[in-house]
Amino acid sequence: MSAVHDVPESRPGTAENRLVGRDQQLHVLGNLVADLARGRSGLVTISGGPGSGRSALLEEVLDRARAAGINTAAAQSSPLETDVPYSTTAQLIALLCPPEQLARISSAWAEGATTNAPIPHLRRHFIDLARERPLLFAVDDHQWIDPWSLAWCHALLRHVDRVPILMIRTVRATAPESPGGARWDESVPVSARRVRLEPLETPDVARLLSQHGDPDPAFVAAAVSATAGNPAVLHEVIEEFRCAGLGFEARHVPRLRVHASDAVAVAVGRTLRGLPADQVALLRAIAFCGGEFDFELACALAGLHGSAAVEARSALRHLGLLCESADGGRVPRVSSPAVATGVFAEMEPAEREDLHARAAEIAQRAAVEPAVVAELLLSAPQMRKRWVVETLVDAAEQHRREGRDERAAELLRRALREPVPTTCRQRLLVRLAAIEVVHAPVASDGRLRQVLADAAGTGNSALLVRAADLLVGRGDAEAARRELAVVCHRAGVPALDALGRLADEECGPEPDPLATPLPALPDGPSDSARAGVLAWRYARLGRRPDLVRAFAREALSGREAEAPLGPRIAACRALACRDDLAEAAAGLTAVISDANRRGARAAAAFALVQRAVLASRDGRCPAASADLAAAERELPLHCWHPAMLPHHRAARITALLRREHLAEAAEVAAAELPLGAERGMAFGYLLHARGELALATGDPETALGYFQECGRILRAKGWLNPAVLPWRMSAAIAQGRLGDSRAATRLVGEELELAERWGMPGLLEPLHRTALTALSVAGTGPGGPGAAGVPAVGAALPAALSVPERRAANLAARGLSNKDIAAELGVTVRTVELRLTKCYRKLGIEGRSQLPADLGG
Repeated sequence: MSAVHDVPESRPGTAENRLVGRDQQLHVLGNLVADLARGRSGLVTISGGPGSGRSALLEEVLDRARAAGINTAAAQSSPLETDVPYSTTAQLIALLCPPEQLARISSAWAEGATTNAPIPHLRRHFIDLARERPLLFAVDDHQWIDPWSLAWCHALLRHVDRVPILMIRTVRATAPESPGGARWDESVPVSARRVRLEPLETPDVARLLSQHGDPDPAFVAAAVSATAGNPAVLHEVIEEFRCAGLGFEARHVPRLRVHASDAVAVAVGRTLRGLPADQVALLRAIAFCGGEFDFELACALAGLHGSAAVEARSALRHLGLLCESADGGRVPRVSSPAVATGVFAEMEPAEREDLHARAAEIAQRAAVEPAVVAELLLSAPQMRKRWVVETLVDAAEQHRREGRDERAAELLRRALREPVPTTCRQRLLVRLAAIEVVHAPVASDGRLRQVLADAAGTGNSALLVRAADLLVGRGDAEAARRELAVVCHRAGVPALDALGRLADEECGPEPDPLATPLPALPDGPSDSARAGVLAWRYARLGRRPDLVRAFAREALSGREAEAPLGPRIAACRALACRDDLAEAAAGLTAVISDANRRGARAAAAFALVQRAVLASRDGRCPAASADLAAAERELPLHCWHPAMLPHHRAARITALLRREHLAEAAEVAAAELPLGAERGMAFGYLLHARGELALATGDPETALGYFQECGRILRAKGWLNPAVLPWRMSAAIAQGRLGDSRAATRLVGEELELAERWGMPGLLEPLHRTALTALSVAGTGPGGPGAAGVPAVGAALPAALSVPERRAANLAARGLSNKDIAAELGVTVRTVELRLTKCYRKLGIEGRSQLPADLGG
């Protein structure tokens, strides 16, 4: 039960005794009632916070007094009647006097109701009642007693030593005890006692809960915290649990907190219904401002000024509805979130909206932070003012920079409720889509498609390009291709044409047919976006290697301030195909920086994956793992478009294989893919990575299936360059390990021929050596080299050599010098050296001493 302090009123030499429990409370007060029955007068003050049980304790004392035959009467003071003369006294008279006397008493003070003239008559009347029978009268919430009734109380109690009278009053512990003074008049001839009810402590709460069940210690601790030791709130919680048939177990702590908060809110509502209008208005203003307005702004919102505002704040603090702030009260705050909930619950929705709108206007005029004003605007109705949208956008951008994406999106959705011009609305939709990609990616794609469908006639080409870049960047290539096929013809913007072609490149080999074809790209770029897409096109086709590097560098030159990011990433991929890894990584780093500045989360994540791929190729496995983890932080994997997700998974498998973490790589490869993941070209990368894993784990048959399916996809799309994905060489390794060296030889020859046509035959040298090893093993089966048509190692790759290379190699194998070979073939010595070097590389040997005796041809 609650702790009680039994304290005589402030007189010199008094002592304080601490009593605990309702039984001891009643024991103290019961003794005073017994003394009254024996003719001894007294004064008692019961103090405590809201819900501490003051009124309940007073009612029990009154019941005991009635049972003892004592004449009793109780009055309830109210803040609404503080200015009504004798409002409290009138309640006592109505209970103690017979009806025929009420008219005479009323007429006695009718002429001097607003003065102290009736006091002597009232005092004599109550003294006469006490002479007939001991009198106990009580005043609940004495802090609200009107001054006239207080003066009567003081006048009466100066004579309590003559007749048996016990007065009991309750006051809020945080409130001044009366408008006229904090203590009883010092001339009262009897001792005054105080019973102070304090919040329940842990043992008290445990005992109370034990009366209704067996509480867990964790539940008891949570109950103390959630109810703040308030008996009324705790009783409400117990009743809710009893009705629901729940035990006081730790797993029900969340429900305990909800019920406690609801109980406080209900109590606040009851209190508000008894408060004057100016106090209610100020409390509403402070609750709605959320601790962000200083006192002057809160008063302006409440419509209060001067002393009225100060008095209202003091009264609310005394009621426990406002708390003391660390800044000395400059920014007032409600005492708890439950108080704010109770305040809001007492208002109609229209009232709340109107208050939010007025608060936002006051805050905007006072130059309050945009984030604070925006929070108020969230619940305000449509205001049709320009500053509203500007404030919401500024606050949304601040939230985005600080990582609160969902809040930023909510503010932009609120901005879209305002009537704005079409171009502004489209700009807001693009901003919102860029933020929603993190938590609502499907909605994000839908908004971008809406912008592309609706904004082509606005003339804002930069807006269209940004929307298309975001849509392509998340990987919904088919939707982007379909939308851009229409928009490109209407808008006539070169960057849109490039993005449409880039989306087409990323679609799988069998995309849906287009009603309107995409515009063809010219052979030469007219802007950086087209340059990037052309560089990637030529790179994946394995054509025009002389132009790829030039186009890619032009795409990355940054001549356009807001150049789309997708073509720049494509340019970096093209540079990687030319083995310019450092330059490609630098370009991707710049893309990541620009994407972060623009809020293009999907583009930043994809660029990080591509940089991880370069790090794996370069043997920097920790850097690759760090970039992949950063990509997941930038855009959680569940927000990646299904067609784009295989890029990340393939890069992760490759990075794990480079570090020889086979078990973890197998776990990643086996994870289920979302529906639609196989529809994009990224799926080919994943198939290749799975095949590499199967080779590493000793399963060449499974590996071969993956490589062949990867090849089917790439061939169908025209991605022939082995610098993009060397699937043929990988499949040759699997074929060699399975013993089919003829098929392996054919694949290796084709791969090396394509690599040479690309101008980089040495790019595949590590895989070439692995393929030779596999073929060597295959050639040593039963029957030895050449058995069952399997060629020996030296003759394993005839198809890989051109006719001039084979002729030079045959002559070198016969022991001719380079000069003699040059004379025999009619070429320069330098040409012979280059041809032999190519032969050594293709055959995977160190020099002419390892050349086979006869290469055929």
